[in-house]
Amino acid sequence: MSLAEVIATYGVKTPGSAIPEQVYRAGGVAAVDAISCMIAGARTDVARAVGATLQDAPAGQGASVIGGTRRMSARDAAMANGTSGHALDFDDVLWSQYGHPSVVVLPAALAVAELSGANGRDVLAAYVLGIEVVSRLGSFVNPTHYEHGWHTTSTLGVFGAALAAARLMHLGVAQTATAISIAASMSSGVRRNFGSMTKPFHAGNAARAGVHAAELAHAGMTADSEALEGPAGWFAVLGARQMPDDAALRAALSDSWDVIAPGIVLKRYGACGCTHCALDALISLKQTHGFKGEDVETIECVSHPLAKKVLQHARPETGLEGKFSMEHSLAAAAADGMLTLAHYEDAAVQREDVRRLVPRVRFEIDEALAAGSSADAVPAIVTVRLRDGRVFSERVDIPMGDPRRPLQDADRRQKLATCMALDVNAAGVDALWNRLEQLDGETDWRALWTLTAQG
Repeated sequence: MSLAEVIATYGVKTPGSAIPEQVYRAGGVAAVDAISCMIAGARTDVARAVGATLQDAPAGQGASVIGGTRRMSARDAAMANGTSGHALDFDDVLWSQYGHPSVVVLPAALAVAELSGANGRDVLAAYVLGIEVVSRLGSFVNPTHYEHGWHTTSTLGVFGAALAAARLMHLGVAQTATAISIAASMSSGVRRNFGSMTKPFHAGNAARAGVHAAELAHAGMTADSEALEGPAGWFAVLGARQMPDDAALRAALSDSWDVIAPGIVLKRYGACGCTHCALDALISLKQTHGFKGEDVETIECVSHPLAKKVLQHARPETGLEGKFSMEHSLAAAAADGMLTLAHYEDAAVQREDVRRLVPRVRFEIDEALAAGSSADAVPAIVTVRLRDGRVFSERVDIPMGDPRRPLQDADRRQKLATCMALDVNAAGVDALWNRLEQLDGETDWRALWTLTAQG
């Protein structure tokens, strides 16, 4: 079998009944988090820019744009929702992928489901199967693929999106394999664009491409059956660490469920996941010892080598750059004791008290903190030296939001409220939260998305 056929067989032939309830529950939690991020991201400049290039569907038709009132074709809705979901970098992380799985796979699944009449259980099945494919491919190709400069959220995510869309369109194995091979030619996104609007566009573009690949396969498009593993194929061209044979890929896909172990990491802060262990450490030190920003002489951060490769803006000038700056993130946390979405807006990056602290942050790496070929966190040691001579230090290996240190339901509900820009006790939050927590029983997508609409 070709690798595309292995993936297609897995996606088409795995019955929903064979997916454990624990996997459905984990998928539901991650889906609620991703939808929350789509709502918040719908208010951003990048969402407006992308939306301005997309066309509305005829009245009464199309798939919904979450967080608004527009409807579009399935692939345009997937692009809009994928871009919004990644716009604030508040969305979940899968470390085998070295990226963000839900923000590509889920928008594709939701857009197709709304037009095909699939229910919530169908969506969750397609979504978790898509993520499993993304995870397994990531475990074979990373870190080499990521370090080569590819943005794995999109380059790997497109395969999960294509699989989810094909399953919800009820394509057979042959057509689904073709969709995967088509997706190999749609896999794109370079890390140089981190810190700009193009990074979240990568996610939306991959979600759209996944839907389009499935539509093209359904329409009779052909593709090389060995587009992944053949000479000049995806694995060779995109700098993979290793290429599995069909037996190895089949075994990996049948081995376990990565959705639950190691699991999907939900974000506590709206910044790159490479900052999160360091931020947890600094915020803990500040809460314990009560120092103020003006008390700080230096902040020393030693982290996993991956962090230095990703956090490329030591002196950010914009909020988007600030999301990829360890220096800004730690300076802002030292000043205020907690980070909100507002700390990654342009005005926050320009705050004088924060800018004075940024040069006091010393950010280095330690190879000893590396975690092998596929990281499961970005550990950090943070040391704060105060002007009065006191020194505090803390190490964090697993960030809050990791399944090993999960966000509680109250935290998740607060995140939804934050993303809706409402008080946590607002009636709108309550209505949407209750509906989303029963996502696997959903049958009326348009009514659900109406609850997310913003002016």
